[in-house]
Formats: sequence, structure tokens, C-alpha cells
Amino acid sequence: MKKISIIAILCLFVMSMVAIVSAEEMTTPQHTHNDAVQSTAKTSYRLAIVPYINSTEEKKGYIQEIVDGKYTEHFSNKNFQMIPLEEVQKALNSTGYDVSNQELAEKDILASVAKQTNADYVIAMEISQLITTRHMSFFQAKVVTKAKLRYKFYNAEKDKVASFQVTGLSENKTVFGDVGYKDPITKALNQAMDDANEKIKSYL
Repeated sequence: MKKISIIAILCLFVMSMVAIVSAEEMTTPQHTHNDAVQSTAKTSYRLAIVPYINSTEEKKGYIQEIVDGKYTEHFSNKNFQMIPLEEVQKALNSTGYDVSNQELAEKDILASVAKQTNADYVIAMEISQLITTRHMSFFQAKVVTKAKLRYKFYNAEKDKVASFQVTGLSENKTVFGDVGYKDPITKALNQAMDDANEKIKSYL
């Protein structure tokens, strides 16, 4: 009888432990799943990009191509919901912002764009300097391009604007023949915009 009682007690103990472990396993995965969903949701941001300003005298078509690739299309990925340009422009128009003034939008304008388009972030950019010089000598021709870009990055949640500028430098040399302007300008702009995109990434 004593053996039967001990066995019964052991069986009851084991069954109670299994029940406790099962109950914990049923509740734990729900919290883990919810945390994963919240974490995923935070990686997708609504982004409004203000049309860029080129206040330099250099207006070649390939400059537009570089900007399209590094300023607008760069953010066309799963981490961002790009707000259509028409909506951004409509919001800008409602503030009275005039792009022909060749000045970056102030904080109140960027905040208004964010509010009207429900954007998490607003980016504005100006090509403020693009200087190309040619240096000739008896044996060598060299073209140097210096690019300077100014940015404003508005965070709607914090209601703050981060202003910064980046620069790019390119030197092209040749011993025989001439050196064109397109290649050094392209390199300088790409370098500056790559640096700017890294800065923007750090603000997210």
C-alpha cells in the first residue's frame, strides 16, 4: 500500500509540473509575437521629399539624373513610404513657399508639410556650390570640382530640424588630350550625396 501511495504522489507531482510549464509556454509566445510586430512596424517611415534647389550656375541634365538617383529614388525601398510629389507640392503651395527664391524651407514650412501629408520625416536639399576649375600645364591638364550641399531634415515626432552640409571633391588629370567637366562633377556630387544619405540614416 505504501508503494502505491508513493507512486500516486509522484504521479500527481509530475502532472502538476507539466501543467505549470504548459501554461507558461502558452502565454510567452504571444508577448514575443507582439514585440516582433511592433519592431517591424517601426522600420517603415512616411517620407516627404521637398523638390531640391540648385542655386549654382551649373544646370546640366546629368546633375538632375544624379539627384534623382541619390535624393529621391535612394529612399524608394521597403523602409519608406514615399509621399507622392503632388501631395508634397500641394502642401508647400499652401504655405506660400516659393522655390524661385532659391532658399531652403524654414522649420514652420517643413512642419506644415509633415502635418498635411502625415509624414514622419521631411527632407529638403540645396546644391549651394558647384565650382569647376581647369588647370593646364605643358604636360598635364587637370579639372577640379568642388561640390557643397545643404540639407534640412525634419522629425515630426520630435518637432525638430537638423541642418547640415556636406562637400565633395574630385580631381581628374590627363597627360594627353583634354579633360571634360561631366566626370569630375558627377564624382563630386555622388561623393557629397553619399555622405548626406549616411547622415540622414543616422537621424532615423
